[in-house]
Amino acid sequence: MGLFDFLFGGSVEQQIQKHAKRIKSKDTPIEDRQASAHWLAENASPAAIRGLIGRFEMDYEHGMKDTSEKEEVSQLLIGLGQAAVDPLRACLLKTEKFARPLALYAQLTSQEDAMRLTVEMIEAEATRAELHPDKRRNLLVKLADFKDVSLVAVARSALPDYDEGCRYAAVEVLAAQDETAEVREGLIGALVNPKEESTRLRARVANIACTRRWTLDAEAVAAMEAR
Repeated sequence: MGLFDFLFGGSVEQQIQKHAKRIKSKDTPIEDRQASAHWLAENASPAAIRGLIGRFEMDYEHGMKDTSEKEEVSQLLIGLGQAAVDPLRACLLKTEKFARPLALYAQLTSQEDAMRLTVEMIEAEATRAELHPDKRRNLLVKLADFKDVSLVAVARSALPDYDEGCRYAAVEVLAAQDETAEVREGLIGALVNPKEESTRLRARVANIACTRRWTLDAEAVAAMEAR
C-alpha cells in the first residue's frame, strides 16, 4: 500500500474523488496538488483522467505558479495519449474554461477533430436555457482560427444572436473562410439588416466589403440608404 493509499484510504473510487477534489483546492499546498495530479495520472482510469482535467477549472492566485502547474498537468495528459481523448471530450462539452483542454484535444487528435468538437460545443451551448453567452462567444472566436466550408452555416446561424459579441465573432468566422456566395450573402445581410444596432459590427463588415471590392445590388443599396 502506497503512502497516498494509507492517507486517503477507502475504495479506489473514493480515492479518485478525494484526489480530484484536492487538485482543485486553492487551500491545498501546490506540492500536494501536484502529488494528487501524478496519482490520478498513474491510475489512468476515465474517472481519474476527468479528475486530472479538473485542475484547469481552478485558477491559482499566483499566475506563474498556476501556469506552471497547469503545464505539468497538460504534460501528464499528453503522456496518457489516446486514453485522455474521451475524458477531454466529455469535459469540454461542460466546462466554461475550455482553451487549454481544447488545445490538448487538438494535439492528441487533429485540428479537424478539434474544429468539429468546437462546433458541437457551440451547438450544445445553443440548447442551454441559461442566457450566458460568454462561452458561446469565446467558442465562435476560436472557430475563426479554422477554415472549412461547413463553418459558413454555423457562423450564419449565429448572426441573429441576441449578444453583440457573438454576432461580431460570427462575422469574423465568415471573414476567415474562402469567399463564396454564401459568405458574401451572410456578411452583406448583416450589414443591411435593419435590426442590427452594432456600429462596430457594421463597420467591420463594411471594411471587409471595401477590401474585397464587393458591389451592392439595388436592394442592398436601398437598405443602406434607408439607414
